[in-house]
Amino acid sequence: MRPKGIYSEINKQIQLTKKELTEDGWIDKYVLGLTSEEESNEVERLASLYPEVQEQLNSARNKICGKFNRNLTQPALRHSFLTKRRVLTGSAIVVFLTLAGFGFMCREHFSLMKNYNSQCAKLAEEQAKLDKLASVNRKVSERSSFINSGTTERIKVRGCESTPDAEVLLFKCRLSGKMMLQVVDLPQLPAGHHYEVWTTNADSTYRMIGQLQPPIKYDSLYVLDSALHYATLQITDVDPVNNTSEAVCMASISK
Repeated sequence: MRPKGIYSEINKQIQLTKKELTEDGWIDKYVLGLTSEEESNEVERLASLYPEVQEQLNSARNKICGKFNRNLTQPALRHSFLTKRRVLTGSAIVVFLTLAGFGFMCREHFSLMKNYNSQCAKLAEEQAKLDKLASVNRKVSERSSFINSGTTERIKVRGCESTPDAEVLLFKCRLSGKMMLQVVDLPQLPAGHHYEVWTTNADSTYRMIGQLQPPIKYDSLYVLDSALHYATLQITDVDPVNNTSEAVCMASISK
């Protein structure tokens, strides 16, 4: 058995008055869990006896819990804020890099498109030159074949009395009547004038078979309309403003 004196001392220690409870800090110790079982029972006994003691317990609990929540929440909020800031910073960097990459791709795209269009334009120009050259070569080949054909005859058309130095060569196919004219020498035309090539038929009717617009290209071939049967061929200097014409070259042809 426990000695009576010791038991009385223990009972004395845990017998608290309302004043001792409030002034000696037992409420805070109780709320913080620093009291023994006997001391906790004594605090609870007094709280059941005195409503103001219960209110003090509740107030102490709220106060301590509030401090605990603040101490716990502030680091958590700080950590959450820093985490969000890092996420936002990372997102901003990703967006910036994406936009920078998109801008670079757009610039490269437009640069490539510009180079592509430039190359296409150059190729088109070269192709046009090649087509023109091929057309010229084809015409030259056709005209050369026509001039050197065995069915083509050459007719020299000399100048009239007023232009004795004028001269042209007429190439005519005896079978089809196809005709070409080569200028050897013709007087220089006044401004606004041009040459016309006419044929006179056996029935004295006239027919224009071609025009020579300035500048006159010497040693070049001018294609005329086909004509098989005619008596004379004449080249005239035409003034369209004054509606006048003057013969420059003429040849009589017996067919």
